[in-house]
Amino acid sequence: MPVEIRGLSFGYYPEKTVLHEIDVTCRDHRITGIIGPNGCGKTTLLKVMAGYLQPGTGSVLYDGHDIGGIRPADLARLRAVVEQGIECPFAFPVYDYVMLGRIAYRKSFRPTTEEDHRIVLDALRDTNALRFRDRKVTELSGGELQRVMIAKALAQQPKYLLLDEPTSHLDIRHQLDLMELLSRLSKEITVICILHEMNLAATWCDDIVLTEGGRIVASGDADKVLSARAIEDVFDVLAIRQKLPEAGRYQFSFSLPAADRDRQRCRVHVISGEGRGRIVFSTLASAGYEVSAGVLNNGDQDYDTAALMEIDLVSAPPFSAIGPDETTELYRLCDEADVIVLVAVNVGPGNCANIEAAASFLGKKPVIFFNPDKNLKKLDHTDGRATALYDRIVGQAPEVSDIGGLFGELERVCRPGG
Repeated sequence: MPVEIRGLSFGYYPEKTVLHEIDVTCRDHRITGIIGPNGCGKTTLLKVMAGYLQPGTGSVLYDGHDIGGIRPADLARLRAVVEQGIECPFAFPVYDYVMLGRIAYRKSFRPTTEEDHRIVLDALRDTNALRFRDRKVTELSGGELQRVMIAKALAQQPKYLLLDEPTSHLDIRHQLDLMELLSRLSKEITVICILHEMNLAATWCDDIVLTEGGRIVASGDADKVLSARAIEDVFDVLAIRQKLPEAGRYQFSFSLPAADRDRQRCRVHVISGEGRGRIVFSTLASAGYEVSAGVLNNGDQDYDTAALMEIDLVSAPPFSAIGPDETTELYRLCDEADVIVLVAVNVGPGNCANIEAAASFLGKKPVIFFNPDKNLKKLDHTDGRATALYDRIVGQAPEVSDIGGLFGELERVCRPGG
């Protein structure tokens, strides 16, 4: 059964509420990642879920039972917790340290049993920690100690595993090793963890709980919750989300919001295609410009990138000519934009309307021609119509051949009074 949190509020002092009316469900046999800015109550939420702190109002339900009514020994068998930055003050051998996880199953002074030893060995084996079973825990590296702590938690044979920032202070390889371990464990138990590394959460978590200011902003399937817009709103950054085809999951890149707020408000419509606009989309969005795109055919590489980045987009069906409806939307986006960027592409009867739209706005608003190729005649597949349009645009609009030049022109036209 899932872990259910219903109407939960908590404060360390009556006048200081840290968690506000939390309602969330952590589904079975999945990795649920809890993410949010520093100081938003993630660790407090995990401690309430673990039973270390008592909620002011509301409830935490394990297997349908309120945590407040579960005996401590039963709770220790039901859920295990790996806290952040735990250090063992005694030089226990690793094996003995993991055996501490069996305390919940042992009555006072009862010696360890064959079953206890089997479970401890299984836990060490499952976490790939068996090879240092005889070493002292004080001699372990951060990654090794993290595995041993998880092994100790697994020795409790829990149905639910709660972890507070398990990847903190680990290098990239150990982070990946740990998340791969949690992924394997989630086939048998429910894993709930706090994560700060967004790309780890996007890659490994099945579900996400997005928090801000002690409240739940969104929860559910990771691909749906982790939108670029949601991350931007919660973390006050610029975010670009792209799908890695080989992984089938999303990855993010981040930058600070533009110091020049006029630039951040500047809206740029990009007319492109054939994958030639991808670098323009990503670099402009990273710099704080509000980007729209189209008309792009569904299936075009530029379409895929714009859709993944959640850019305002007008599209046409695959291999179809731009029709009246798409043309109307194209002119609307161009009209709403502060600047139009036309990327040089091959032009045929099906997409000539894009070039015509850019040309129609010459003299009405800034149009920038991004042309890395220079040879425009080879792009014309319209018996001269595209060449005439390109020549008209080159004669009246600044032409740039690289991203640096594009940024220079955008800075000039987007600057107040530019």
